Amino acid sequence: SHFFSPKGIPHFFSLAGQQAAGLMIRFTPAPALTVLVAALGTIAARSDEPASPEEAAFSAAVATDDVCANADDEQSCALMHLQLRGKKLAAEAAEASEDADEAGEQVWPWSSSSSSSSKTNAIDAFNDQLDSSTFQAGEGLFYEFRTYNDEQVWFGSVEARQGHYATAEDAFPLASASKLFTAFAVMYTMQIRPKDWYPEKQVNQFPGWESFCCFNVEFEVKKSNLTIHDLLTHTSGLPFSMRASLADIQKQTLFYKPGTQFGYTLGHRVLGWMLRDYWVASAEGKKQGLKDINDVYRWLIFDPLGLSSKTQFSDFMHHAFGHEGGAGDASITSTGADLAKLAVVALRRGKLPSGKVMISTTNWNKWAVPNLLPGGKLSKDLVKWEGADGSWHNWNFGGAKDQIMQQSGDYGWNYFGATYYDSKEIGWCGFFSSCLRVSYENNLAFVMMQRDVSDMKKSKPYLVQHFADMAKFLQCPGKKCVAAGGKSVFCDQGGKAIAWSASCPMNATRGKGWGASHTDHKVDAAHHTCYVPTCKA
Repeated sequence: SHFFSPKGIPHFFSLAGQQAAGLMIRFTPAPALTVLVAALGTIAARSDEPASPEEAAFSAAVATDDVCANADDEQSCALMHLQLRGKKLAAEAAEASEDADEAGEQVWPWSSSSSSSSKTNAIDAFNDQLDSSTFQAGEGLFYEFRTYNDEQVWFGSVEARQGHYATAEDAFPLASASKLFTAFAVMYTMQIRPKDWYPEKQVNQFPGWESFCCFNVEFEVKKSNLTIHDLLTHTSGLPFSMRASLADIQKQTLFYKPGTQFGYTLGHRVLGWMLRDYWVASAEGKKQGLKDINDVYRWLIFDPLGLSSKTQFSDFMHHAFGHEGGAGDASITSTGADLAKLAVVALRRGKLPSGKVMISTTNWNKWAVPNLLPGGKLSKDLVKWEGADGSWHNWNFGGAKDQIMQQSGDYGWNYFGATYYDSKEIGWCGFFSSCLRVSYENNLAFVMMQRDVSDMKKSKPYLVQHFADMAKFLQCPGKKCVAAGGKSVFCDQGGKAIAWSASCPMNATRGKGWGASHTDHKVDAAHHTCYVPTCKA
């Protein structure tokens, strides 16, 4: 993160992390212009590390206000700073891409070059990645793997700098991972109210939403309306925004014709407001006394999923997302235990561990597994922003937008979230680096909870690249599959899967200090908890 104050104006410019797929902005009026540019991850110089010569030169230019010598006003000055920073990021991305091409390897911009060593098991390699000198999660980090039958296989924790170990019950802001709950709420509503909610339905056909229509489109004469499908798949063409109200959004010009390209944006925020309005006005909503978006989500999905009261819309992000509040794309907080329940239901394709069906397998396979982007293309092939340089309207600083939108590697998108590796895996990570991931190939669910904006340790890109390695390490030797509902967790002891007992290790912690309470625990590859995938029907 880089903080600049030319002419007394505070600036925060945060770009590029594992899956920073969009930019959002909001201006705060005079007396001081405050600019917040937030991508869903960050390239940031640590404050306790020396700046590179390029960073030092850039900071010097900012300090002396050289970059603003020709600026007419404060806003132009701020824009120049962002343009320069964007060009530098784009150059770094291009250089990384060229290096990868020369090496004949697939290396994503800003991703980790680390890999699972043949001498280190996959879980220890992951822990090594997390427990690095760049660890900045001030409240600690917690992660866990769970099976199709909702059994815990493995969990880990990295100590925070103040001596705190995060647990499954600690609440963290999900930021963009909030979209997964909103997506599930929309799909569940489409399941139980198919006549009122379906993918092709236009937003302006909902009562009270008639004016959400007739959007101007860049380089198009004909105006366009938006559908539920457009909002769920980030193919609406809406620009990025942070503190946008509904009135603000309705005034926007779409960047492209809906359904033709991909642009990570705030469609889930609109969908959250639509769910609120629909269910509050419904007979069920009136009977339940639903009044706001938190009431709706609690009644509709939080309680049915068995989540704690810690999963809720939080005031923590209220200022960032404006006075309208209830940002279904970014303002939900949750715990590892609660997010894991959503992950397990996603692994079970819409069915609770109890057997209750919230979303039918047919609909889940249609809505939440395949890549639903135009033509089945990947997001990296559909990101095309007009305009070579950055402006407040078009956040394409030095071509950085294309690079940022593509840096998660090869992913598609459906009504639940991102799809990876031909839909073998689905999930998403948030701005604070909390993640949900499901592997259908390895029959395993995973969550990671933390509050680390910069993610300098690169936990998110590492997860994308090595989740399958970790899953395979945790699988029991000599057992192919177990029946749904059967025991799926055992103990790998010397290469043999035996009955699990409390003496079988199933977690590892990494400490940050000295003494017995800060010990690093390594994984014993010859003695640890393992799982057996559930047999396919």
